[in-house]
Amino acid sequence: MKKTAHLALTRKYRPQLFDDVVGQEAVSTTLKNAVSSGRTAHAYLFFGPRGCGKTTSARILAKALNCAKGPTPTPCGECPACTEIAAGSSIDVLELDAASNTQVDKIREMIIETVALAPTRDRYKVFIIDEVHMLSTGSFNALLKTLEEPPAHVVFVLATTELAKIPATIVSRCQRFRFRPLGREDIAGHLKRVAALEKITVEAKALELFARAAGGALRDAMSLLDQAVSFCDGKLTRENAVELLGMLPEELLLDTARAILDKDAAALNGLLERMSQEGYDPSQLLKDLRERFEDLYMFRLGVLESVDEGWKPLADGRGSEVFSFLIKRVNRILEDLRRSDAPQSAFELGLFGLIESAYDLAQWVERLEALEKRLESGGGSAAQSAPTAARTPAAEAPVRAASAPKAKEAPKPSVAEASAPAKPKAAPANDGGSTVDGSLLERFLERVQQTKPALAGMLGQARFRQTAQGEFRLSFDNTFNMERAKKEQSFIEKELSSVVGHAASLHLEVESAAPAPKAEPEALPDDPGLKKVLGVFGGKPRPVQKK
Repeated sequence: MKKTAHLALTRKYRPQLFDDVVGQEAVSTTLKNAVSSGRTAHAYLFFGPRGCGKTTSARILAKALNCAKGPTPTPCGECPACTEIAAGSSIDVLELDAASNTQVDKIREMIIETVALAPTRDRYKVFIIDEVHMLSTGSFNALLKTLEEPPAHVVFVLATTELAKIPATIVSRCQRFRFRPLGREDIAGHLKRVAALEKITVEAKALELFARAAGGALRDAMSLLDQAVSFCDGKLTRENAVELLGMLPEELLLDTARAILDKDAAALNGLLERMSQEGYDPSQLLKDLRERFEDLYMFRLGVLESVDEGWKPLADGRGSEVFSFLIKRVNRILEDLRRSDAPQSAFELGLFGLIESAYDLAQWVERLEALEKRLESGGGSAAQSAPTAARTPAAEAPVRAASAPKAKEAPKPSVAEASAPAKPKAAPANDGGSTVDGSLLERFLERVQQTKPALAGMLGQARFRQTAQGEFRLSFDNTFNMERAKKEQSFIEKELSSVVGHAASLHLEVESAAPAPKAEPEALPDDPGLKKVLGVFGGKPRPVQKK
């Protein structure tokens, strides 16, 4: 007796109704309503990742339009039209593979020249073009007019995994349906139902591994289950799934993650030697490790309610930013592996680099909190430690933020001392104004000191004068300081107005540099560049004898 050929699970359990399509409820509902209301379009574009139901939905749509009891959103599956479409042998439903029919001549022969012919038996002539993005530019141009105004008995269904490669002129002539990648729970649930129908004993953990390895493609998960049935002979356990998928033992992954997080180079080196001896694939290790870090990251964010018991201790006491950093670094190592001519070295250096990287931000926070407490005490040690913490870019901004509010409470270095240099610079009677009152100037500098200490110190070195018209004049020794004050002019005028009790206008100027004394032993050269430097920075030039 001849034995019946084995039928793959992907074909055996291929959905035959819209309601059977897993994870695409929005698409299925829209298509069912369109068929039942008689509002079907002349062209559809199905796009999304592989193995998520695009071609299957196209076939169901063809059955719904051509069923003997239709058009109906629930085709009977028993009439000649339904059975032939399901088997792929209907003469009125043409399935084309664009990857092997890219030429213009093929498209003209298979579609354009036959589109005007009436269906042989069914209501509609349906053209299903799979991987349509593979068509050449000439083929798209030849198809354009036919796609825009086909005969009433023709329906086009274009399916693609790469929407961006399809010309906009084609896309705009179709109704677009996006097929989403399936979630792990949906895939695992469907595999469980299929396993029950096949009378296969299967562990839930094994199905979770298949769902994760499928990457959102139900067809891939079904193929893995079909392969596992042959491998495990009717009973599928988690260990069988791990061996079948070529995954690393969970214990090895856990020990590797622990060594990285604990920065234990010796332990990591021993694990690398074990991986090399047992022939584990470095890229597979990195991918598995990245998945575990992703779970820990989502757990720390509060998105996942729990993780495996063995991995939960690694998340305790660590913030989500730790695992976010590690995920990014693992991705970079995988890129290095693909480009390197010595992948093993890139793999080992990458893992040791995870230990060396300063990703533990919690330690920085602790150090900054300790520094803030020392700043609150107002002791000299805090002032000495501030530059040390500011050496690192990560600590610089928090140090400033922590120390700024304390400037009001810390003992001030006597504002009178900051403004003292202004008093000896008493202006003569004929210099365009009189010297500002010392107490008023002191109150003004004290207000500036509270918010901008550096600016207060610079203003304390300037010459303040007040004209008869009430205008304040600030004279600086050099252009550099004047330009700095000009940037803060509105702030200075605001604070000065608060002190004097009325709106104060401000004029900024630079005093002329003092001429060189005649008693200098050597005259300086009349150099324009030197004069420019003196005008900006001030000071007195001094000749130096060359050795």
